[in-house]
Amino acid sequence: MHFRFGKQTFSDVKIPLLWGSRAVLSHSSGSLSVIDLGGETAFPEIVSDKPWSQIEYSEKEDGYVIYRNDVQSYFYSPVRKLFKDLSGSLPECEISKEHTRIGTNKIEGGMISGFGVGIGVSEDGFFIGGPIPPGLAELKI
Repeated sequence: MHFRFGKQTFSDVKIPLLWGSRAVLSHSSGSLSVIDLGGETAFPEIVSDKPWSQIEYSEKEDGYVIYRNDVQSYFYSPVRKLFKDLSGSLPECEISKEHTRIGTNKIEGGMISGFGVGIGVSEDGFFIGGPIPPGLAELKI
């Protein structure tokens, strides 16, 4: 699959951004979708910048608080393309036209090609280009 986040190009990458157990995918319109791969089956949470109809959420500021199992999981701002983990485990991520920011690190431009995951983010930090971690539900696009 081919994806684009601002100036960052992902070619032959299944998941451009893996934020914890969530796949973040881009659309040609610039909107994002988020799919939780942490269970037995993939579960959409955000589809084209809006909460999926079967997800619990609340509106906050310029975005949404997404709930999983009655617990606040993360905040997503479609205006700023910003993700905040409400448990504090994962670094904040922002996808802008100029760069992808993970915590205080900025990735600007370039191409990531031929990997299962383009950028992976976990509690321990992040990596660029790697396999899909074992134990995640399969993402079929």
